[in-house]
Amino acid sequence: MKSIIEAKQPKVKYLNGVLTKLPLLIALGVSLSASADEAVIGTMASASSVAIEQRSGAAPQYFSRSTQEMNAQQLKGAQALKQMAVMPIERLTRDQVVAQRQQKSDKSTALRSSAERLAAGVYYEFAIYEASSRLFEDVDYDGFYRTFSVTFDADLHTSYFNQAVDVYADLYLSRNGGPWELFHTTDTFTIVDDASDDDFEVLTTLHSGYPTDHYDVLIDLYEVGYSDIVATISSDDVDDLYALPLESADRDPYEEVTTEVIVGGSLSTLGLFFLSGLAGLRRRFG
Repeated sequence: MKSIIEAKQPKVKYLNGVLTKLPLLIALGVSLSASADEAVIGTMASASSVAIEQRSGAAPQYFSRSTQEMNAQQLKGAQALKQMAVMPIERLTRDQVVAQRQQKSDKSTALRSSAERLAAGVYYEFAIYEASSRLFEDVDYDGFYRTFSVTFDADLHTSYFNQAVDVYADLYLSRNGGPWELFHTTDTFTIVDDASDDDFEVLTTLHSGYPTDHYDVLIDLYEVGYSDIVATISSDDVDDLYALPLESADRDPYEEVTTEVIVGGSLSTLGLFFLSGLAGLRRRFG
């Protein structure tokens, strides 16, 4: 008996060693998983975005964290998104984008600084008056969306009546407090004074590289021909841009649920016969 107990002791020691290291192995697995997600975020991702036509007189849509029905213009934009080719691109942080624009300004006379505009005697200021977001498509119904829109109202403050200026905007996402990373640069659009009916809306579907999480939104506005940011709005300014529950389409799969009914056992035939007999009696006397 003593020899049997002594023979089992090495196995017990080995098992204790595994149990002792199990929390470390689990933590290591979680760490590696998180690192893999961060690696995806920092390298390549894909998203498609389109500008939504704004029509004067249209009923306003208000921010909501729940799924909304798209209006006619948004449905048209969603169809355009489905037809766009999806190309993975390198994710750039806000600091990298700003640095690139400054480098272009140093090397090209086509881009100038806002100080040069002021030196030329042109005085006006920009602002983004308000911004909102809407959530549209959650295929697996887990509360995280692949399609969303961002709407903002850029204004121009000037002493001249009907002053019009061409601008464009960079849109960024920040995952759960992480670095701001560019997901879309708009085409050029025109703002006139501080008109309230010139909102600009961007509809976006995330395709890959965006883990399931909460994302903040930031918008940088640029005047065409100048390298400096002229106005900014983000989740620090409005709650509508804070903690959007998002995930890319590769994490939002459509799953068809099927139900299989299996009738088994030796009583199955007798049970079916009994049920069919009851149905016949019901038809006869019912």
